[in-house]
Amino acid sequence: MDDPGNPLSANGDTTQRNLKYLNDALFGLWSYGSNALVGWTPSPRGLEIISVPMVRLYRDGNAHRRVFIGDRIMGKATFHDVARALTVEPMELRLEHPIGDRPNEINAAAVDRLFSQFAVTKTRQRGVFLIDAVGFSLFSPEEQASQLAALEFALNIADETARRCSVIVAMARSTTGDGFYVWNEEKGPEADLRLLCVFVLTMTYLSALRRAMGDVSYVPKIRSCYGVGSHYSYHHSENSRRGGLDYIVGDVTISLARLIDKAKPGQILISEFSRKIDDTGQVLKTPEFLSAAVTMMDGFRELEIMGSRIRQASIYLTGPRQPDSEKRIQRLKVTDKHGLAHYCYNAKVSVVPEDEEPIQSGLEHDELRGGVS
Repeated sequence: MDDPGNPLSANGDTTQRNLKYLNDALFGLWSYGSNALVGWTPSPRGLEIISVPMVRLYRDGNAHRRVFIGDRIMGKATFHDVARALTVEPMELRLEHPIGDRPNEINAAAVDRLFSQFAVTKTRQRGVFLIDAVGFSLFSPEEQASQLAALEFALNIADETARRCSVIVAMARSTTGDGFYVWNEEKGPEADLRLLCVFVLTMTYLSALRRAMGDVSYVPKIRSCYGVGSHYSYHHSENSRRGGLDYIVGDVTISLARLIDKAKPGQILISEFSRKIDDTGQVLKTPEFLSAAVTMMDGFRELEIMGSRIRQASIYLTGPRQPDSEKRIQRLKVTDKHGLAHYCYNAKVSVVPEDEEPIQSGLEHDELRGGVS
């Protein structure tokens, strides 16, 4: 049976041969990253393609919203509007069989997945978190390798733990050298909430590992942050026959990098953001978004963390204690090296296992000195 999730799977050897030919042809047009493939539309003999030099893409990308936004397959009218906006002539790639849904035709979704590997797209809102090993460059190569392995383990086991509770994340990551940017390949507010739940579990596993290990130099002390914002996505294709890696860069990654630079060891920062809820007009600001994630984490009860069942899992924002002993949430300001202000909140993660001490991550508000204000 055909696997619709595999772009190199199709009905019969003929279609598979067409897809391999198409992959090689697109790789040639991409020309090791010198060109961007912007969009495509089916033609009677194959497909028409819009391609522009990469140096022009970001300069002229605002000429039409579909240059970066949406699927790479386009209707005829939109396709020609984009070509005119970019002042380029489309080119045609001929295939042995047409694109369509009938037997021996090439599936359009499979073509779009192939094509997207050579395109740059923009996402207006997506949740991303950044974890960073503190003082990474000061450790020995063996300790560095162990610390990165511990981060990988925490991410993987957090993903699997959440999955057992039907909190599914299509987790993607790219390395920063001493840490990782992590995001959910699925889009939307629900996907971002699920990612925040995995973030909470990742922090918890790392804290539990440090508590359990006698020599903590092999398990990193980290600083971390979570935010929502826009970014560009692109795929680094290694060659026409091998895969590659996905990367993101944009407002959200820049903001997280500025925050992590000012975060104290062990600190968790949550950027100030407003997350639009699709098709409802509702907007959740940072505190309300975290509250929605805590509600989702109610499903984590009875799951096991390091051999103990979870009784409660939570992430909350901190602030100074009031005269009546209540705490209020306080917005913080980070000023980066360019003098630009970034607003955020200090956060704590608390996971309470049955019959054990709570596993805490993050700093209390009264532990903050310098960096944020």
